[in-house]
Amino acid sequence: MLTLKTKNREIVDLFNGLQSVQDLQGVKFGLVVSKNVRIIQQELSDIEEASKPSKEFIELSKKVNSLNDEKEKIEELEKENEKLITSRRNQLEEVESLLEEIIEIQLHSVKEDILPENITAAQITAIDKLIE
Repeated sequence: MLTLKTKNREIVDLFNGLQSVQDLQGVKFGLVVSKNVRIIQQELSDIEEASKPSKEFIELSKKVNSLNDEKEKIEELEKENEKLITSRRNQLEEVESLLEEIIEIQLHSVKEDILPENITAAQITAIDKLIE
């Protein structure tokens, strides 16, 4: 196991990197990737939950999107729903602060000898914190 002490934001980036290599061949590699994805999902579940927009905000967003850039109508909707929009902004600010928190997480390292032959440099860079 590898212990990382880093910001939640960097764990999100690492999660995205793991997602980008999930379809590569190799049983041992696939097991390590899968285990790490599960660990990170569990670690970030609170942030994911905190970032979900309310049903009311989703409905407002759908209305705004349906207006096809009709500025006056969009501005009117925004004025009518100022509290809802402010609440969403505050929620996103809180999520941003959660992403900046430093955590310690234990993940499975990826040994160089189990890296798939067809892995790209970009994919390696995305998971390089895990490679030994």
